[in-house]
Amino acid sequence: LPSARLRMLFSWFAGPTLRSDHGCCARSPKEFNCLRGRDAEAELGTIVEYAPQGGSQASVSELLVDAGLCGRLPAGPERTVPTFATGQDGLKPVVLQGSPLYCDGVLRLCLGDSIHEATMTLHVNGFTVSERGPAAPGPLPSSLTRLWSPFSLVEKCQVRAKQQDTQWAIFKLTFFRKEGQDASFYFATSGPDAEGRRERWVEQISGAVGNLTLSLFPRFELSVDPVPGRAGTSTRIMAGYLLQGGAADRASLVFCELHAYVGREARLVLYRDEWCEQEVLSIAIRDSSVVSTRKGAYCTVFGVNDQLFCARTEDERELWLR
Repeated sequence: LPSARLRMLFSWFAGPTLRSDHGCCARSPKEFNCLRGRDAEAELGTIVEYAPQGGSQASVSELLVDAGLCGRLPAGPERTVPTFATGQDGLKPVVLQGSPLYCDGVLRLCLGDSIHEATMTLHVNGFTVSERGPAAPGPLPSSLTRLWSPFSLVEKCQVRAKQQDTQWAIFKLTFFRKEGQDASFYFATSGPDAEGRRERWVEQISGAVGNLTLSLFPRFELSVDPVPGRAGTSTRIMAGYLLQGGAADRASLVFCELHAYVGREARLVLYRDEWCEQEVLSIAIRDSSVVSTRKGAYCTVFGVNDQLFCARTEDERELWLR
């Protein structure tokens, strides 16, 4: 700020002395044993920042208020864990957003029961499947609309057709749940180009789920350094954000910290954020603990004991598991 504006600002305080946290002062430097050397004769009321060889300049640093001016900052907002709905409860209609990303015909399979010709359409936040022609008898509803979930697995399945001239290529979409049974959906492509069409479906679904997952994470880098002043982080191996699966198909964004092996166990500690001030959960990892994952064309999900997690990318999942 220009010196004139600073002097106007300081005149409002009438007495207290303002000093910057870089060792600068607003009054006579002799009062505070200022170290600015030959810059010490600066104009009264001007904040300057010390630099060697007389290179002091106007400071833009935060100011500290000396005793004599009492005040208190208002309490900051309470930090909470962001939570996202990753499924539908059936109480509200599912609304798909944006224009369709991809649309084509598929075979919708009900294993051991029936096969339905349908049209599958992908959107940025979910997909819909509608039967073509009159509804066929069977347990499957005539249409299906569902939201994407980051806790998903896209995989290709092998099948042997009863007739040699029938060419099928099956793919499976699974939504993992912490509570209740996982939801799985089977689809197939047919014809001479069945394999190629399946590849396109797997690629498109993987891209849609991957983009949704990335949108739920803030910008961050995995860290291996402890937080200064936080003794509890001194045994950190690595730390970063993960999505934690919860009840009612909900996902919570938590900051996770993996600790080194001490006292016959390692620990995975969950915090509200990267400052590691508010602990949410601590998971002991022993030789009897279960660490699991699933392999497929796309999956960023892994489990630790009874907890379900989702990493930002498949590479980061592999790093956590390693």
